[in-house]
Amino acid sequence: MAKSKKNTPALGADYSNKMRSRYAEKVKPSGKIYTKSDRRENRVKGDMKEDSKENKFEEARYQGGCLCGAVKFEIYGLMRQIINCHCGQCRRTHGHYAAYSSVEKSKFKFIRDTGLKWFRSSDKAKRGFCQECGASLFYERIGEKNISIAAGMLDSTAGLKTISHIFMNDKPDYYLIEDELPKYKQYHDNGL
Repeated sequence: MAKSKKNTPALGADYSNKMRSRYAEKVKPSGKIYTKSDRRENRVKGDMKEDSKENKFEEARYQGGCLCGAVKFEIYGLMRQIINCHCGQCRRTHGHYAAYSSVEKSKFKFIRDTGLKWFRSSDKAKRGFCQECGASLFYERIGEKNISIAAGMLDSTAGLKTISHIFMNDKPDYYLIEDELPKYKQYHDNGL
C-alpha cells in the first residue's frame, strides 16, 4: 500500500525548515558561533553545594582518606609543608610522632565523612579520627582558620616535604632525629 504524501514524515532539510518556522518566534539565535573551547569553558565542574561554591571550577590539588574509606576528602588550596610533632598527645594518638600538613578550611572539602568522629583532646584543640578503622586523620585548633591533616592520609604528597620538628622536649629516647631541620622545644608559630 502506497503512503500518501500527506502522511509521509518530513526528512532532512524539509524537516529542519518545518521546525525552524514553527519555533522561529520563540527562539532567537544569538548569531554567535560557539567553538569547542567555548563549550569546554562553560562546562560545570565540581560540586554545586553552597559551602563549596568557590571550588566549583577548581580541581582538587590533593585527595586523601582513611584506611577503610569511611572518611575521604579533597584539598583545593596550597598546603603548608609538613611538620613533625613529638608531643605526648600526638604520640598517643598515632603510636609514634605525627607528621602534619595544614590547609585553610575553606579549601578543604569532605567527600565522605560517615566514619568521622571528633575527640576534644584539650581546651585548645580537637582531633578527628575514623570510628571504623581507627585512623587518626586531623588536628584542629579551636577557632583557627586552618585544619591540620596527617600527611600519611594523603594519596599523594607531591611537592610536600618535612620542614621542622616541634615539641622536642617531649620526644622519647627510643628514636633519634639526626636531620638538619629546625627543632623547637615546644609549639612554634609555624606549628600545627
